[in-house]
Amino acid sequence: MYWGERLQHQHGRDARATVVPQKLGDTNNPLLSTNLNSMENEIIICVPGTWENRTKFLEAIVTSTSGDFMFAGMILVHAKGKDHVELEFCDADEHMSKAFELGGQGQLTAETLNQIVHHKSVAYLHFPFDIVSQKARILKFTEVLSKCGGIAVKLETSGNAHEWRRWFELLHSDNPFDTYCASIVLVRDESFYYSCGMHNFGLPDAQISTRFDPEDAADLLNRFNYWRITEKPIFKTGHTFSLSADEPHFRLKLVNDERHPEDHLFHNPDGLWELEDGESSSTLN
Repeated sequence: MYWGERLQHQHGRDARATVVPQKLGDTNNPLLSTNLNSMENEIIICVPGTWENRTKFLEAIVTSTSGDFMFAGMILVHAKGKDHVELEFCDADEHMSKAFELGGQGQLTAETLNQIVHHKSVAYLHFPFDIVSQKARILKFTEVLSKCGGIAVKLETSGNAHEWRRWFELLHSDNPFDTYCASIVLVRDESFYYSCGMHNFGLPDAQISTRFDPEDAADLLNRFNYWRITEKPIFKTGHTFSLSADEPHFRLKLVNDERHPEDHLFHNPDGLWELEDGESSSTLN
């Protein structure tokens, strides 16, 4: 069974996604908020909220968790769980609503977007890579922020934004494809459709020429990325793969991520697999 067929067989659904028609690496792109400290090798999660100041934020944390969580300095602490996470508390960001509108890919309600327009401040949570091993902690700490006044959530290392219900639905799922959907954005620039966010899994992203139909390209990129997350194949430039035995084969070429500077949150240090038309003797299926 080819890996594309296996995905449909396991999950009984199409793996298509909306392609954002904007280059994520653009200097003025609002998908990335501008008022946090960018760090390497971190997953950063953005939560705009209703908190007027740090004091109100601390009060909301303590009250909503009955004292189980505390905020001091730049640390959100779960004392009973002997766990803590770095949290930056920042002023409101004028680009926030546009960032969530783009990152939400049409899935955020008008009510939520309006609340983000009027947010008072922003909390940024910092977690180590990778998202699979950190998923339980991410769930725990984002759940605290959702209960104490957080409006919605966005993964800064891809730009993907979610309503709270959708976020928790995806991350509570045992299906790896749902974790993928929570973490990845598909984008179009002048030459390619490409994924952004596979570095959250410690893997290269992927890209394919805009000569392809956008829905077919999204389907292909999603299946290719999902397969790499679950199957962990080892391959090299020049190998090929296909969605099924009777569909076209694509040659793989590993390229550097030149869209984003190395200190940019979207930068993938492992590069991207470019999917090219072609056949070869080394076929992955």
